[in-house]
Amino acid sequence: MSLAKRSLLPCLRFALGFVCVLLFVACQAGSPLVAQQSTHTSVTKPEVIWSGFAFRGRFADIGKRYPVTKGINVVDADSVGFLDKNFREFFKANQKAFRYIDFKLGQGDLDEGNTQMLALVMTEEQVLTEQLGKVHKCVVQLGFELLLLDYKGGAPSVVCSQPVFIEYRDAGRAPFSPARVSAIVRKMIVGNDSQLAGVLKEKCARLRVLGKGQGTIKVRKVVVGDKAKPFLPAAFKAGDLYAQFIAQQFSALMAGKAGVEMLPYLKDYANTKMSLAFVNGDAVQFQIPEATYGVDLDLRGFKKVPGKRTRAEQLLVYGAFLDVRVYEPEFNIEFFNAAEKHAVQKIIPASQARVDEFPVVSEAFKGVCLKVIENIQKDAKTQKNVIKKCKL
Repeated sequence: MSLAKRSLLPCLRFALGFVCVLLFVACQAGSPLVAQQSTHTSVTKPEVIWSGFAFRGRFADIGKRYPVTKGINVVDADSVGFLDKNFREFFKANQKAFRYIDFKLGQGDLDEGNTQMLALVMTEEQVLTEQLGKVHKCVVQLGFELLLLDYKGGAPSVVCSQPVFIEYRDAGRAPFSPARVSAIVRKMIVGNDSQLAGVLKEKCARLRVLGKGQGTIKVRKVVVGDKAKPFLPAAFKAGDLYAQFIAQQFSALMAGKAGVEMLPYLKDYANTKMSLAFVNGDAVQFQIPEATYGVDLDLRGFKKVPGKRTRAEQLLVYGAFLDVRVYEPEFNIEFFNAAEKHAVQKIIPASQARVDEFPVVSEAFKGVCLKVIENIQKDAKTQKNVIKKCKL
């Protein structure tokens, strides 16, 4: 090697080393050169217009299915309900909570391409009271769906759904009069610091227009066994109201715990339309698309087992027994099939002859749902083929 070439080697090594140091410093300092690449990857959020607050079901049935909430939702001279105004103010104050949509208040124009709307729908209202000796107890359970709706093509359909289930329990010496119950429900759902508002803020952050590859899950079938019916209140013993109630609760728990997209339940899975009633008398039917994956719930029953008894009190143990199946409905490919049970304890005064058992079995049912959802998430086959594909 010549003397000239030899003398260039140290210079080349120094230059290469100096360039490497510059690149390292630039990366550590967040060089504009590197950061500039990400400025072109932003995605335009789809515009979604506020549609309003509605009740699930027929307009004529609102007073029967949601008596307390209907009483709170006083309608003004312009046919606008109190709750519609309340929720409009809530979403106005929390527009920044939406991470994946450009939420706007005002009127949507279908001709201008504003086809996507947001509605908050009430799906369930249950108020249960009982007296235990001198103590009065009250349990309030409310269900909602935060629905992203698309009016494209003139046939409105559900694009995304976030189920909500909230509960309130209280006990005291004073009886729970209708006025007191109304105040409880109002506190649960009205205002930016209400129980419902806290859950909605979390749901708003998840709401999005689903992509083509996004999987969805829906409770497709619910069976309520004969051994469960003796524990149900009269309103739930006839028809399919209780099936809808437990499907709503399971969907809300599944969406919250597993972070997946759950579509609304319909008692007849061959029927894909959901009816909504607005307080101004408008009634709209929305199409619910078929979910990628289905869940079947078989509530085999509830069971009461007497436990230890003393002169003062009696221990009762209540169990809930639930079979759950997760599958792909088109080809009937099964991913998960298991039976689970969960028990809760209740202590009553020995002199007490009657027990309102529904709040207790409801607690047992919630416990068994949480166990099943935990097992679904732990199951490697279901996690890979279902949960990961439906994650939001």
